[in-house]
Amino acid sequence: MLNQTLGLVSEPNISLTPVRVAEGNPPVAIRVLTSQLITYNQQNGFTRLRLTGRRVLEVKESTDEIDRLVRSATDNPAQQ
Repeated sequence: MLNQTLGLVSEPNISLTPVRVAEGNPPVAIRVLTSQLITYNQQNGFTRLRLTGRRVLEVKESTDEIDRLVRSATDNPAQQ
């Protein structure tokens, strides 16, 4: 996206920790654009996100944490 006066503008995104990673690899945060989130719901010990493109991601963050991250990202997109 291009802003006429400021140059490039990044889309709001959040950083999440996947529940499963390839064996032997340390957990790495994944950036998810807030515009890709369809729904997310708390499971026992993880949160399942439904994303655009029929993708599903299971993360360690709770729904409360994700709510807070999304609000923060959309309120302050320049800080991403």
